[in-house]
Amino acid sequence: MLFIISFMVVAMLFKMPVSYALGLSSLLVLAFSGKSVVTVAQYSFSGIDSFALLAIPFYIFAGCLMEYSGISRMLINWIKSLVGRVRGATGIITTCACMAFGVLTGSAMATISAIGKIMAPEMEKDNYPRGYISALLAATCFLGILIPPSVPGIMFALVSGAKISEVWMATIGPAFIFAVGYFVINYFRVGRLEKKPEKISASLGQHASEIGRNTLKAFPALLMPIIIYGCIYGGICTVTEAGALSAVYGILYFVIVKATKKFDVKISLWQCCAVAGASTATIGLLNAFSTVAGKAMTLTGISNFLSNAITSNISSKVLFLIMLNVLFLFMGTFMDINATVLIMTPLLLPVAQTYGITAIHFGTIMLVNMCVGFLTPPFAVGIFVSSKIANASFGETVKEAIPFMFVGLIAIIVTTAFPGYVNFFVNLFT
Repeated sequence: MLFIISFMVVAMLFKMPVSYALGLSSLLVLAFSGKSVVTVAQYSFSGIDSFALLAIPFYIFAGCLMEYSGISRMLINWIKSLVGRVRGATGIITTCACMAFGVLTGSAMATISAIGKIMAPEMEKDNYPRGYISALLAATCFLGILIPPSVPGIMFALVSGAKISEVWMATIGPAFIFAVGYFVINYFRVGRLEKKPEKISASLGQHASEIGRNTLKAFPALLMPIIIYGCIYGGICTVTEAGALSAVYGILYFVIVKATKKFDVKISLWQCCAVAGASTATIGLLNAFSTVAGKAMTLTGISNFLSNAITSNISSKVLFLIMLNVLFLFMGTFMDINATVLIMTPLLLPVAQTYGITAIHFGTIMLVNMCVGFLTPPFAVGIFVSSKIANASFGETVKEAIPFMFVGLIAIIVTTAFPGYVNFFVNLFT
């Protein structure tokens, strides 16, 4: 109770960063229980003393370089050539572009900023309602978290001891559910109301030629996931080493674009380093102090108490899974996904394993729920950002976002009830 109360008061009332609130709350718990507080520094260091943790700054830096090098327009043009002239095409392109851009950055905020600023005016030209534009951007921006490479996936793997590649593959299945659901919503909300496009006299060869030209132009963007996935799943290198290669490629591409198209890139390489460094430092502090929190909970018996309390009151695996979903969905509405992964995994994963739930299944449930929470009021970060980009009110966006929330609930139910669907992609690629 002391940990929870002090964490909530310090983090929310005094608006202190989550990492510092974690460290201070852990310090209070250790001091109150008579434990030595000198070990806090040792635990903090051990939290970041990991080779696998190096993957995070590499992927963040590579994603930052791609975000500011104008690569989002290439991806949109490439996807536009593939989708063709169908009703509701602009909404479909937005969804696919967010998925593709998320592969490069793994960041919801970067995706909604880069894709939203380009696609929001395009959708407005096609008479999409502003509230719907805002809701679609908020619903699609987090798909990059579910499609690898994913920083939250790396953090869960480090905390749980699972393989990073398996955690990454486990969230692909839910991402497909989101995408298909969004396509259906887009058609019934906008696509079916549009006029059928006029036929154009273009042969199959001309269409294929156009796709080829756009693919060639988008090749610098497409090469990044080829490097990452090819090296990891081809057995050439580890996840961390693939991150280093992607960062090197990102630097080379950024420098070339900066030299040849000076006015298209409005940020320097050093500024990219600063942006990526700030994000990395935030995650590093979270890792350090979450380790302290985990040790404090173990030393003071919080973990054992929680485990006994749950297992003695919840005898059914089904009820436990329902409790997990409600808890993570609630936390996703107001708490950072990385902080939740680092705090809740050491507490609840051992309990989940007593019910026969694997670490991969547990992690997928957590990540999917946190993503849906990103879209769920009252503290929906995605809606706050997208409504500013689309110049829509919060109320309009929430109203249009309700169908997308239902898709999220379907993804949660499928992920929870059918672990075989999750493991199918794990076994397919690993």
